[in-house]
Amino acid sequence: MAINNIFREMFKQQKREKELEYQKEIIKKALEGNGNMLSDFENGLDLLEQEEYKEAYSLLIKCADNENSHAQFEIGKMLKEGLGVNIDREKAKYYLLESYKHGFKKSGLLLREMRYEEQEKLYKKENIGFKTKTSDLGFSIDIPSNWVELESKNKSCFDAIAIDTFDNDVIFNIKMQVFLIELPDNMSGCINLDRVANNMGCIESIDFYNGKCEGKLICGEGIDGTCNYIFIAKGQRGIYDVRVIVDRYLESMYEDIIDHIIYSFNINDNIE
Repeated sequence: MAINNIFREMFKQQKREKELEYQKEIIKKALEGNGNMLSDFENGLDLLEQEEYKEAYSLLIKCADNENSHAQFEIGKMLKEGLGVNIDREKAKYYLLESYKHGFKKSGLLLREMRYEEQEKLYKKENIGFKTKTSDLGFSIDIPSNWVELESKNKSCFDAIAIDTFDNDVIFNIKMQVFLIELPDNMSGCINLDRVANNMGCIESIDFYNGKCEGKLICGEGIDGTCNYIFIAKGQRGIYDVRVIVDRYLESMYEDIIDHIIYSFNINDNIE
């Protein structure tokens, strides 16, 4: 059965309020020494809530040009939708990209939406082959042959990172990665995967067997416009976390690839 069909009825749009509040705190701390800039930012957000868009724009644009990622997001959204200003999609993309690069994940949702609307080739699907990667971390997995493999920054826990994009777009279509949460000798059997899944946030999980390993399949939606498929399973060395993260507008296009990747995962020293 297709993995995304398992969760299709379980998907709900979920707001990550805690993450957004955390990002606001980071912005505030960064602006504390900038005098009126912090006041402009807060007043601009208040004006947005009151739908006083022209006044909000005049305040937030100054913050956006001072590399405030949240302000860049709001300016990008206003330019995209014509709120208080004329619609300017190119300028909107500029501010949204700057916001995304500075770590404001919510900008990814609007960028994905705009890209989907503009690029007909996003509908195209290529037939691809797979190659099997056997990792020193104790697992094997199939990777699409035409994806770009990225170098892991930490070989002791991360491996098998690959990504697919269109024309080197900064907004990826789909990416996969596997990492290991290493545990002391003989301690993996003491770990309860239900608790691990429950601690992973606003997501749904079910028991899942991919034909090689038993574990938990977890599915959720990211605030950056992605659908996240996570398979966690136990091996002698620890907990393996297999992730496939796909642009939600392209999910159906990659359905078979998502299935293939997760069903191909195998642990060399699997715990029954």
